[in-house]
This record gives sequence, C-alpha cells and structure tokens, in this order.
Amino acid sequence: MLAAACGGAPPPAAPAAPAVDARTAEKDAKGLVVEIFQTLDRGNTDSMFSLLADPLTVLGPHRADAMTTRSDALVALGKIIDPRAKKHPQLRSTALAVAVSPGGRSAWAFDVVHFEGATVAVTAILSNASDLWSVTTAALALVPGPARAKAESARDAIVPPGGAAAGKVDPAAARLVDDWKKGLLDQDSWGIELMSQSDAIYAGPTAGQVAHGKQAIKQLWKARIKANVREAVSGPISAAITPDGQLAWLSAPVTRVADGEDPLPLRSFAVYEKDGAAWKLILLHEALAIDAPGSGTAYKKIVPAAPAPPRVEPAKPEAKPVDTATAKPRPAK
Repeated sequence: MLAAACGGAPPPAAPAAPAVDARTAEKDAKGLVVEIFQTLDRGNTDSMFSLLADPLTVLGPHRADAMTTRSDALVALGKIIDPRAKKHPQLRSTALAVAVSPGGRSAWAFDVVHFEGATVAVTAILSNASDLWSVTTAALALVPGPARAKAESARDAIVPPGGAAAGKVDPAAARLVDDWKKGLLDQDSWGIELMSQSDAIYAGPTAGQVAHGKQAIKQLWKARIKANVREAVSGPISAAITPDGQLAWLSAPVTRVADGEDPLPLRSFAVYEKDGAAWKLILLHEALAIDAPGSGTAYKKIVPAAPAPPRVEPAKPEAKPVDTATAKPRPAK
C-alpha cells in the first residue's frame, strides 16, 4: 500500500499453483477419504492430524456440534472412537462420490456411512496444497428413517445439526449467497442447476433420499415442486471459497415447509463449482438433528411466506361479428 501511495508498482501477486493431472488428482483425493476410513477403523485418531487442515470447519451431527479448529474436531472424535479400546466399530461406505475441480487443487466428497447401527451422511471439501490432500470442511448428519423423523417432528424435537455455528461469509462468496437465497422460494432454480450436471447430488434428511445424476434428481425435484416446497433462513449463514477459487460452500439453518407437511428445521449445506464468472450448484445436502422435545419450536416460527395464488387473467369480451353487407366503407385518405 505504501509503494502504491508513493507511485511505485504494487507487489506482484503470488503465482498460481500449477495444475494437477485430473486423473491423478481424483485418485489422490479418493485416497485421502479411504485413508480416513481406514484410520477410523483402526481407532487411531492421532493419525488423523495430518489428514485434517487447520483451520477446519465441522458441522453436525448433533445440535451443538460446530467446530472451527482441528484440535476441537479431534477431541470430539476421541469421545466417539476410543483409541484404547481393543475392538473398534467398523465403518461401511455405501455411496462414496468424489469430484475434483479444474486444476486438481480442490475437490468435494459425499458418502453415506453405516457406523454402529447408525447411518451418517457426510459432505466434505478437500484441498490440495503441495500435493498433499486434507479435509478443510465437513458436514455430518445422522439419517433417520421417515417414520422416526415424522414422530420426532411432531414432538418438535427436530433441529438443524451444528446449530451452534457462528455465521461468517467470505466477501468473495457474497454473490454466491445471493444466488442461493433465490432458491429458497424459487426451488426450481436449484433443481435446474443440479439437473444440468451429470455428477450432481441431492441428499435429503431421511433415509432413501439420495439422488445422484440428472435423471434421479429430475424425478425427485418434480415431486418437490409439486409439493410447493419452500424454505426460510432461520440462523446465521456461513460461506467460503477454496484457496484455488474453484469450489465454494455455503451452510445455513433453514425451515422447510411444503403442502400438507409441518415445518421442518434443517441445515442446508450447498457446494458450488466455478462456472466462468458465476457459480453453479453441484451438491445440496439437507440434514436434521434430533434433540429434546420442544427444542425445534423456535425454528418452526421462522417459516417462508405461502406461495402467491396463480394470477387469473380477466376474460376479454368477445368481439361482435361485423355485418359486411351493412358495414360502411372507411373513407379514403
């Protein structure tokens, strides 16, 4: 700044990291995810240190779960997996998908994992620095069956996972936030973006609601639009862009309503890919957490407005037929 004020040239920008071969990047990004699963299977949580970035954002799976440092995440993980135990619970991956951004310096991952009789949906953002991959952001949520979700909703026990998260929006992601907000009431805009990409994913809050690819999302979104699904933000929004500028994520508590359904508090976690000067939605993960009865009441008070009824155009009066035999000709100019 001082050099610019004195008329000197500004310091040169840091050179961009060289691109990585797409196949190599995808292989290494998947390798990171597999290594994390193997490390957890062994109960060796100390070995997770090098696989996680710092700072690290972790959301879920419970109401109070929201961490912003690697050390906090490892402490929380140690409460679930005891490294001193002789036998550790095994993780079973059932829907792993990893997609690398152009340049091979960032990636997103999604999976549905079975762990100790529970089903957990995981969305993660991965980053490649000096050819070493690490997790920078993760959203985790327990996936109950529809019957249990309905019963807990009736008790107002449904809340967004990671409800203790503080909102922080990277200024570079401001446009992305505006685009995402448009989809809250115009859900078709989200669907169009997701359906435009073959590797897009939608993951809903209950079991059996994962749609991968254009056709699967099209079928799900058709029902979503028919039910007049709409959402309202019920808490702070967070958004950030990966260091390479190719991926971005957004997270916010929302309350979702639809025709014939009670309001449902959720966490919306969206992943966007750079598309020229704009951003395009590639993954939408909606998740819930089950807490004490009554804990979801406050969220249900923040609901979107009802859709406006379709406008009916007034009928135009019918034109009277002209009797050509008696009609007077128009005078010539």
